[in-house]
Amino acid sequence: MRTYELFAAALVCAAATGCSGAKKPAPAPRVEAPAPGPTLTVAPQAPSGAGAIDWSVFDSVSLRNPNDESLRGGVPLPLTAPGLRFNPARNPSTRYGTIEMVRGLVDAGGRVEKELGGIPATINDLSYEEGGPIPHHRSHQSGRDVDVLFYQLGPDGNPIESVGAFFDPSGAGVDFRDLADPSDDVALQLDVPRTWLFLQALIEDEEAQLQHIFVAEHLRTLLLDYARGHNVLASTLARFAEMSCQPSYPHDDHFHFRFFCAPDDIPKGCRDSPPMYPWQRRKLKTAGLRPLPLAPKREQAKAKVVTHEEAREAAGPMDAKVERWLERRKQWIDRPHPGRTYCP
Repeated sequence: MRTYELFAAALVCAAATGCSGAKKPAPAPRVEAPAPGPTLTVAPQAPSGAGAIDWSVFDSVSLRNPNDESLRGGVPLPLTAPGLRFNPARNPSTRYGTIEMVRGLVDAGGRVEKELGGIPATINDLSYEEGGPIPHHRSHQSGRDVDVLFYQLGPDGNPIESVGAFFDPSGAGVDFRDLADPSDDVALQLDVPRTWLFLQALIEDEEAQLQHIFVAEHLRTLLLDYARGHNVLASTLARFAEMSCQPSYPHDDHFHFRFFCAPDDIPKGCRDSPPMYPWQRRKLKTAGLRPLPLAPKREQAKAKVVTHEEAREAAGPMDAKVERWLERRKQWIDRPHPGRTYCP
């Protein structure tokens, strides 16, 4: 595997969103302005973001597959809420999801702020208000997928606003900023306690119905080790262990979360990707429901995805330190799973 191939996904992030390695954000894609609808207003003094929102004004429906279909009544993630912010470098037209997912994210950010304080979680793309293909993503089409940056610590050990930086097996990372200029590099460390608490909040939120946590295997291990040493419920640990896995691209710079179809969306055509865990099957059976399998993905559902070659060309010159980091990164890309398989 060539070095620039390892960096391709992060370069896409940099070119489109101002993540680590970005010289400047590219113009946001043109999106037609949606008709006026309900908005979320969160009181800054509220101790819990979710508790400050009237969710009854929303009625979302996720249709068909996560990677092929649409969203009705998409709920906008607040641009800011207690313990949470939508990435200001992202196109705000991509901040829509189901009510269950958005409420879960707001509540998780609020819990971290209440218990640990620090810098708000940074949320990247969800879906368009009406779903459908979204640039640089193969899914995110029906309001049940979201990318979330890890909580991070700066060189002084204090919380810092998150960027899309890679983290190694020790939890160390670098915000390279200008890839050709080593003088502006910033050393980072994964903020494991806050990152774990955000995960724990989502896992334990039965209404949010988290299904998948896509994350690099070595970071999954760090988080599991931390949780095992901090009196976390055995059921929460077991669910994290089962829900989390590394896809073919390692996700060592952010989480990708996927949520189950809401029970009342299934009769309307919402379809879940595998796996379907025993506890979710029991929940649906109690409600008199059965999950629908994925439908074949249609040609019109394919989004524009930047190739490795295009990404490398857009990156321009790289400092030797960046090149060395990419060489190290091969360790967890080429050998990601001791005794485990890639995500289904």
